[in-house]
Amino acid sequence: MVPKVDMSFAPDEARAITLEAVAPLGKEYVAALRQGFESRWTDYLPSTGKRAGAYSTGAYGVHPYQLLNFNGKYEDLTTLAHESGHSIHTWLSYGAQPYPTSDYPTFVAEVASTLDENLLVHHMLGRARDEAARLFLLGTQLDTLRTTLFRQTQFAEFELAIHEMAERGETLTGDNLSALYLKIAREYYGHDRGLCRVDDLVASEWTFVPHFYYDFYVYQYATSIVASTSLARGIREEAMRHETKRRDAYLRMLRAGGSDYPIALLREAGVDMTSSAPFDAAIAEMNATMDEMERILVRRAEQQKPR
Repeated sequence: MVPKVDMSFAPDEARAITLEAVAPLGKEYVAALRQGFESRWTDYLPSTGKRAGAYSTGAYGVHPYQLLNFNGKYEDLTTLAHESGHSIHTWLSYGAQPYPTSDYPTFVAEVASTLDENLLVHHMLGRARDEAARLFLLGTQLDTLRTTLFRQTQFAEFELAIHEMAERGETLTGDNLSALYLKIAREYYGHDRGLCRVDDLVASEWTFVPHFYYDFYVYQYATSIVASTSLARGIREEAMRHETKRRDAYLRMLRAGGSDYPIALLREAGVDMTSSAPFDAAIAEMNATMDEMERILVRRAEQQKPR
């Protein structure tokens, strides 16, 4: 569906693009991130014996540290933006809060990271020079929403069902868990309605998800991207009008650390997670992404028809 698109970035280029992408968050945010880049907070390149993946961590009174395994691909650029969101959240929180309230809960942590990712993809779409690049970027955005909103909700439903089984005194065998997982996966993907075939082997997929060892963790990925999608849209729209109300409220949330309950922190930032509005905004972005992809594909198909 999408032709091969070669997007590769040197570390310096990735840093510059990330700084441009987060510009709607204001000069202070950009300056903090630039300071991190210039002060070498990040270990970028893979090497022998280095752990895989990416991570941002901090210690009170010390700047954050980032671990990356940067290979120059677009996914490495998005990972840089993601981890930078965590790092600046830590930097602002530690700078504003006393130690007891400096650490922030997971419920808001992934908001900061996925918001920077959202700003990045919209920035990259603004830079896209042709339809192939645009399709590629839209496809990655759609897949991010699928895996973070849709798939993590599926995981959360499975996890909740496990605990409900235990409360009813039912035996949690591997076979029982696999049967439950397959049932839920097929419901989510429309297997019985002929929308997407879910193979029997998918039943054992749950065994590869380490997050299930951390009770009720995965649902927060879904709530975080719902919140960040809504917040990012408001911040982007205000930036185009040279307004800063929503941006300022969001930065206050980052500085607030763990000084209040997550729902209250997000409400102060401008998103009410007790209502359906943020969810509706995330689904609207997902639909808009699919709609634009379909328009491009229809146009390309028309252009390829013999005259």
